[in-house]
Amino acid sequence: MNSNNWQLSYDTVSHGVRAYGEESLLTLGNGYLGWRGAPIMTSYSDDHYPGLYVAGVFNQTSTPVAGRDVINEDMVNLPNPQLLKLAVDGEPVVFDPTTRESVLNFDSGILSESYTIPTVKGELTLKTQKAVNPFKMHQIGLSIAISGDFTADVTVQTIIDGRVENKNVKRYRDFESREFDVTALTTDKLVAETRQSGIKLVVGAKTNSDAAEFSVTTGQDQIVATGDFKLTPGDTINIERVIGIATSYEEADPEQVVDEQLTNATFKEIVADSVKYWQDVWSEADIILDSDAPDLQRMIRMNVFHLRQSAQHYANQYLDASVGSRGLTGEGYRGHIFWDEIFVVPYLAANDPQTAKDILKYRINRLEGAQANAKIDGESGAMYPWQSGMTGDEQAQVIHLNTVNNEWDPDNSRLQRHVSLAIVYNLWIYVQLTGDESILQDGGLDVVVETSKFWLNKVTLGDDGHYHLAGVMGPDEFHEAYPNADTGGITDNAYTNLMLTWALNWLQELSQHENLPAIDDVLLEKAQDVSTRLSLEISDAGIIAQYAGYFDLKTVDFEAYRQKYDDIHRIDRLMKAEGLSPDDYQVAKQTDNLMTLYNLGANHFVKLVNQLGYTLPTDWLQKNTDYYLARTVHGSTTSRPVFAGIDITLGNKEKALEYLKTAIGSDYYDIQGGTTAEGIHIGVMGETLEVIQNEFGGVSLRDGHIVINPSLPNGWRRLSFKQKFRGVLISLDIYPNYVKVVADKDITVTIYNKTINLHANEEQQVSGG
Repeated sequence: MNSNNWQLSYDTVSHGVRAYGEESLLTLGNGYLGWRGAPIMTSYSDDHYPGLYVAGVFNQTSTPVAGRDVINEDMVNLPNPQLLKLAVDGEPVVFDPTTRESVLNFDSGILSESYTIPTVKGELTLKTQKAVNPFKMHQIGLSIAISGDFTADVTVQTIIDGRVENKNVKRYRDFESREFDVTALTTDKLVAETRQSGIKLVVGAKTNSDAAEFSVTTGQDQIVATGDFKLTPGDTINIERVIGIATSYEEADPEQVVDEQLTNATFKEIVADSVKYWQDVWSEADIILDSDAPDLQRMIRMNVFHLRQSAQHYANQYLDASVGSRGLTGEGYRGHIFWDEIFVVPYLAANDPQTAKDILKYRINRLEGAQANAKIDGESGAMYPWQSGMTGDEQAQVIHLNTVNNEWDPDNSRLQRHVSLAIVYNLWIYVQLTGDESILQDGGLDVVVETSKFWLNKVTLGDDGHYHLAGVMGPDEFHEAYPNADTGGITDNAYTNLMLTWALNWLQELSQHENLPAIDDVLLEKAQDVSTRLSLEISDAGIIAQYAGYFDLKTVDFEAYRQKYDDIHRIDRLMKAEGLSPDDYQVAKQTDNLMTLYNLGANHFVKLVNQLGYTLPTDWLQKNTDYYLARTVHGSTTSRPVFAGIDITLGNKEKALEYLKTAIGSDYYDIQGGTTAEGIHIGVMGETLEVIQNEFGGVSLRDGHIVINPSLPNGWRRLSFKQKFRGVLISLDIYPNYVKVVADKDITVTIYNKTINLHANEEQQVSGG
């Protein structure tokens, strides 16, 4: 085993957004909490940002901006329990390290760090280990080892700091950032309450060392445990800190829960639990790649690691929470839940189905909130918000800061109503892959029905005999309105209309299930009518317009923008700073109508188009790909993986591989110029694993049976992974010309278009061609 493929490591002292980004990637979590990988001697500064987040814990603040009160709902940064202060012979030690080694071990979930720090007496070495307990979600631990090349009295202070604010995202810092007030301090627990949402936050810690006793003082919203040590060359001061975190959002008595975490617990036990959990995860979740690009293996494991700590069943079965677009690693997008679940749930459904079901319940539980959202906008049924927080009301802002010219622009992103279709899709993909229809009986069907009511009320029948859908946005966020329009939204977004057609088909299928409640006949009748007459705009060449009127927009001289600005991935901001509007131009942030292929595949795409009464030429996919790729700047990390999947379908495997290489390292290489500082991008992590397993690996599970048609690129010698399908675990070893497959139960699969009957635990080898 190449240990480097199981580690994320840094050996230089970083600064600014680079340091912030590394701390995002070094975050530890367990589905319940996320603990940013900041050095323990740091507080918020330009170079470091300690953060501790609990899933589902939000608070609203109000800030006057341009004559109006702007309300923001933020995922709360909890009191910091890791803060360490040192003094050598009474002189405070300033954390200004000369050397650094940080290693996150994916196979154990342990973050180990070592720093060399100059002091008045000589060089001090600070070594730390951090661990999060996946089985006891409220418990984390920290070990500290201090050594030096000198003799001195060393004072150690371990602190729970209640003076923290939400300051991770630079453009948010002008807004009110104080999210909670400290209400009580004891010798081992800090109690606080969020200012608006009224959630009790409890953070406790106990510090121990064999070499000294710690005394505790409280005050100024801090709990300080102080120990005095004698340091000599060759000796090491060893300290352990067990930390408990709980809130009233998920626990009736969070103080008692924290007490339980601190009672008779040791750091060694927390480490053992972390190691056990990750050993179990990797036994089924590892994706092994033997290729000419060795760093791909490490990026694959990094993405699996972050996905599997963003949500996991030992925690999420007890939580009313989903996975935000940045997980629990930073405050980008204020921790809100978007449609990014569409990139996470399919992966979990095929690898960790219990957790997939856990986070789907978040949306089911917020159906009433979606119904209330619809009423606010004068709509029917249920309309899920583009940005969801604690209760499921709309948290998208109406203004957004342009970081190029530092001006506030209108924000119509809430019109991305397709988020409701993503939620229905996630329910469908879970049922397809697991065969578990109980989620439909437990509220999932209500989500399908109520969102269908929204869409069927919103469409209008035109004089052309087609239904039209106005006032929406597609996945491409560069187009919020028509040129010079007074109101936001566009009409007949192709992605939305195609996915709506698909969703209405599923609604009709569900009406035939005898074990599900009956669906209103009038609703079904309109669903049948709309699902055959929704409008698309298609050119004579077979190009599907992104939305009605798209072909009338002006074209962009992309080369001129590249020469002027170099990086144009946010060309929308550049245009606005020049007094132009991207609404006027054929320019895309990311894939829009072609995103339908990511969800359903090319064959299903064509069926939907035909169902609506349209036809496409045989080379439609190549034409549409070329057309939209020429207009796409990949302003979202989720863009390239979609094009990668399309290129594999088209046989352009090497081009697809280049997209994959760029996308899978989006956060590690911070390709968007500093956004990883605000948290990892959970969507692209799920997407890239889909490209590897389901596109290059060729494993399709979504159509009711297992189909395996690999398409490995040059330089990939072996791809090995497991998938779960309706209670069966399938293990695959894929080589350029053959596949080795074994299932833990009898099952029939299709490999290279051949029907193969697999017998439990008996490996078969199937050749391609």
